[in-house]
Amino acid sequence: MVSSIEPPIEAPAPDAPILKRRRCPTYIYRHLRRFIISIVLIITVYWSLSAVYDYLNPNTRKSDEENEDAKWIATSKWWLDRQSCRWLGLCGVAHYRPDPAAISWKDKRDQIPLGDEYTKHIDWQDIIGGNRPRPGDWEGDSRVLKDIPQFVLDHAPLIHLYSKEEFWPSDIAEHLMHTAPYTNHSSLHMSNTQHNVFNLHKLNEIAKGKYLYMHSKEDVEKRPEWLSSAYNKPVPYDDGWEEVDTYTEFTADSAEAFKSESWYDPGAPKQAEPLDAGYRAQDTPEGRPSRSELKVRRRSPALPAPGGYSPAPAILVLVNKGNGVLDAFWFYFYSYNLGTTVFNIRFGNHIGDWEHSLIRFQNGVPKAVFFSAHSGGLAYSYNAVEKGKGKGREGRPVLYSALGSHAMYATPGKHPYVLPFGLLADVTDKGPLWDPAQNYLAYHFKTNVTKDQDAKYIKSTQLTDLDMEDRLQPASSNPDAPMGWWWYKGHWGDKFYILGDLRQWRFAGQYHYVNGPLGPRYKNLGRSKVCQSRGSCTILESIEEGKGKSWVGR
Repeated sequence: MVSSIEPPIEAPAPDAPILKRRRCPTYIYRHLRRFIISIVLIITVYWSLSAVYDYLNPNTRKSDEENEDAKWIATSKWWLDRQSCRWLGLCGVAHYRPDPAAISWKDKRDQIPLGDEYTKHIDWQDIIGGNRPRPGDWEGDSRVLKDIPQFVLDHAPLIHLYSKEEFWPSDIAEHLMHTAPYTNHSSLHMSNTQHNVFNLHKLNEIAKGKYLYMHSKEDVEKRPEWLSSAYNKPVPYDDGWEEVDTYTEFTADSAEAFKSESWYDPGAPKQAEPLDAGYRAQDTPEGRPSRSELKVRRRSPALPAPGGYSPAPAILVLVNKGNGVLDAFWFYFYSYNLGTTVFNIRFGNHIGDWEHSLIRFQNGVPKAVFFSAHSGGLAYSYNAVEKGKGKGREGRPVLYSALGSHAMYATPGKHPYVLPFGLLADVTDKGPLWDPAQNYLAYHFKTNVTKDQDAKYIKSTQLTDLDMEDRLQPASSNPDAPMGWWWYKGHWGDKFYILGDLRQWRFAGQYHYVNGPLGPRYKNLGRSKVCQSRGSCTILESIEEGKGKSWVGR
């Protein structure tokens, strides 16, 4: 019979070693604590920046990107990426990589060379076909071709592009040669002859403008030549004039005094004056210039040209606001917008970039200048802004185009916006000087003066439906100027890339790539006040007053 009693446990010998529980060294706990604190700090800063941006952002309605958020997140093939994006707002972390303005020589060497049809410079006159209005088309119509008032050219803006800019002014005709029509992310399989500056508006018959995009035919991260348009860099001046980082300050009336001037808000209820009158009899003190003096100043890039000339034409659009008030909009097109960086993370890239400035005249006298920047901008008294120096530049307003984003400012330097502490900022300097008046296409545009009080004013004049329709006509200096591109309702670049695209990511609610922009007709050209956005419009009285001032709410 086997005993069930367990044998007694023997006590260890007195000289046997005692086993101790191992403990982690103190330095491991210290590093672990630092790591956890760092993660908590990063998340806190991340969410704080997101909240501050949302609070300060003047755009109150959701963007197209935000409206498509759920579908966009679903395009990622990685489950962890989708969950991180949905719950933490960290999207595309797995394929994030730096996005420099210029790529290395090795990457450029590996690019597939384009054929001659893509690399040669394309002039406006080389594009044939489509709807090309002729002067005879306006006979018997009240919309007869009109000249460009000389005072508009005498006060045309001068643009300092950034000295280290990588993306120079572009020709929209050439841009269309390197892009193809898409509805969202689906190609329409159209040839170049079916979408040029003369017939681009026909795309509106295929889909609504919100779904139309001009998609790049090449990977933009390979930086193809047409994207940077380095061959459109302005010709240097050779008159020996040295630009200096100083500018003259002028005094102006108070902001309240500006509001009492009739040019400040010509749409306010006053005399019922036809919208197509107001400046025809006051072109210049010396009288109306001859047609030869007003002909478009187009030159071949191969011929000698004065300083400031760029082969890429600017767009001049004249909008009469009545009461002797004329708005001269200058539009500048770039094939690429390089976004700004926060903590070395780049946001806001997009293909196609429309920027503009506005000079308001009353009876031929310049009164104010508006500088567009992102979704807003700042307005200055004309006397307050810096003026050009040198032959042909005296008295003309000087504007500064920001690196990459091409936002417009009144001074060189750093220009923070939206986020505090200068985390998000544009930078400008006295780089190459561009004179848009050397090469431009000019149009007259008739549209309703906007805002609620203006709508009442228009109604009170009992204008017919025909009078209230938007109308565009080329100036007499360029009667063959294309117009189809103007009426195109879609975007001038790619639809923002899906999350599944390795080029795309999103941090703090900001996308690496966003939608391409809409065209100039969507820049509120019927604005009654100088500022682009609705609400208050402050006319700054000096350059100093505008330094460091945010564009938010302007």
